[in-house]
Amino acid sequence: MKTYFTKLSSILFLGLTLLTASIFTSCSNDDNVPYVIPTFSGTVESVTFDEVTIDPQLNIANAVYRWKDNTSGTILSNEQVLKYTYNTPGTRNLILIVEQGNSHSYYTYKVDVAKSYNYNYITLDLSTFNLANGLNKQGGQIWGKTYTDKVLLQHQIFTFSHTSEYPNTWDGFTVSNVKDNKNYNQEGSAGFIENQWGSMAKGGTQGEGTPFIIGYWGYYMKDWQATQAVFNEKQYSNWIKIGEAKDSYKAVNVDISNHPWPYYGNLTGDSFARKFVKGDYFKLMIYGVDKDNKINQKPVTHYLADYRGDELIMSKDWHKIDLSSLGEVSYLVFQMETTDAGDFGPNTSVYFCMDNLTVDKIDK
Repeated sequence: MKTYFTKLSSILFLGLTLLTASIFTSCSNDDNVPYVIPTFSGTVESVTFDEVTIDPQLNIANAVYRWKDNTSGTILSNEQVLKYTYNTPGTRNLILIVEQGNSHSYYTYKVDVAKSYNYNYITLDLSTFNLANGLNKQGGQIWGKTYTDKVLLQHQIFTFSHTSEYPNTWDGFTVSNVKDNKNYNQEGSAGFIENQWGSMAKGGTQGEGTPFIIGYWGYYMKDWQATQAVFNEKQYSNWIKIGEAKDSYKAVNVDISNHPWPYYGNLTGDSFARKFVKGDYFKLMIYGVDKDNKINQKPVTHYLADYRGDELIMSKDWHKIDLSSLGEVSYLVFQMETTDAGDFGPNTSVYFCMDNLTVDKIDK
């Protein structure tokens, strides 16, 4: 039996994207002859999360096909061409059973599945965050403990800073599913204080009304007086702790979106902030912290509003930010900077929205 291997992507290694597919094709000039002894038809190489396609090229009239995992006994498919995705690495021994009347043919394949580049990725998934007992705001809900002090926001392996030292105030992070992105500046500062729970994208990355993170940079008496070289949770308002001390992670990426309050303030001005003019900017800086609590002094910077050129650039959409330059991290620290600032700090409202934080767990 002659075998050959075809690939829709030229890459066979861990750098495969999720959209590539492996195709194994076998053919013979005697494919209609029933086999009593299983015929080994070849080895397929793939990676986790990559769809494997095995096409035996058997054009047998009225045949019934069964693809079976020979180790577990699981039937993977009843189609002539197998299409299957493996989520864990390892070697699989498959058998294709072809039935035609009382005759049976058997074809065996070995599938070697390696780890894909994103096998150890852990992504913040807020679709599982429970907002059923949340506070009702702007037609949606926010985290129920947004105004509760000394409670950190926790989800999956991520712990988010949060404080509420005075009644009806908070800083750090909270969760919201509010889709309202209207401009409340005409009502003065009170308008946005009551309506500070939206994103310009009208929800998380999964669509309108889906959950996302709101960050409020509570810089005053914290970040401005912090020790810049060494991290301390109590000295910074906005940080995310990643996993437990025994584990190690690399930063991968995060989605960032504009918050309505600074967006409209930069666009038209508000009770505190002036309208942006040429030369102005409003940026978010993300720092990595290693296991020794040393802060990486080369942050990843994302401009939420940028008027350094000939026009003001501000987006209403989500943008994926590459964090890989931060390397191995135990914390991420978020700080903000605006050209509209005075002696007592920023006039721009220091909010941002976040979703899909992704880290890569390092194998030991």
